[in-house]
Amino acid sequence: MDNKRSFLAAGGSERYYIESPTAEDIRKADWQYSKTYTQCLIEDITTQAEMLDILTRRGIIGPEFEQRAEELNKNLAHKIIELEDAEGVDKKERLAKDVADARNELYKWNQRLTGPMNNTAEQISDNARLEYLTSCMVVDNNGKRVWESYDNYLKEKSQDLSIRALYEVMLYLQGLDSDFLDKTPEAVAMKEVEKSIIDKANAHLDAARAVANEEESYEKSDEKNITKDEEVEDMSLSNDKPKKSDPDNKSRKKK
Repeated sequence: MDNKRSFLAAGGSERYYIESPTAEDIRKADWQYSKTYTQCLIEDITTQAEMLDILTRRGIIGPEFEQRAEELNKNLAHKIIELEDAEGVDKKERLAKDVADARNELYKWNQRLTGPMNNTAEQISDNARLEYLTSCMVVDNNGKRVWESYDNYLKEKSQDLSIRALYEVMLYLQGLDSDFLDKTPEAVAMKEVEKSIIDKANAHLDAARAVANEEESYEKSDEKNITKDEEVEDMSLSNDKPKKSDPDNKSRKKK
């Protein structure tokens, strides 16, 4: 199991693993796609071609949409190049935020197209196919399938587990790592910035501790000196006091 891709469900400690689907799994997943697509047509759900025509007629997409998308793509690429060439923590932090903003702006613009297309018959059917594969590909640490059937997956009470498993299988099938979002240029730069900030904070903390320790040693040294001075003063005072006469000594001198 160590060689298999694994993940943890949100808020859980149990580890799950992903194994490659069998030919039978793929065949049944394709069959699930076909059944769902047919059902979508029966229920008069829009196909991708029909949705594109609707969006074009309404002016949501078209030459202006494509031109703006190209501009945003170029802007994002330019920001990424600036970030990769940047030196200094402050500049990297500013440019990393600029890249994140540019990527978010491009994402929002593309949602004009991807949002409606997610509700088409093809996309709904593809989601059903992915769900079926997820029900087949996720196993526990003993290699046993978490869900015995596709219906069991659909009835899973833990939404955190079902959604996380679906997300991990989707990334696996697309050849992406689970932490691919952490490997974007802006994420890498922000990690460097955070590390630099933490290092500076630790350095200031170490310096403050050193000063505090030095002050403490000075205080202890002063206390010792004061104690010694007091002892010396007490000794001098005792030496200055007149000595008491010794009556026995006087009597011996008279004799």
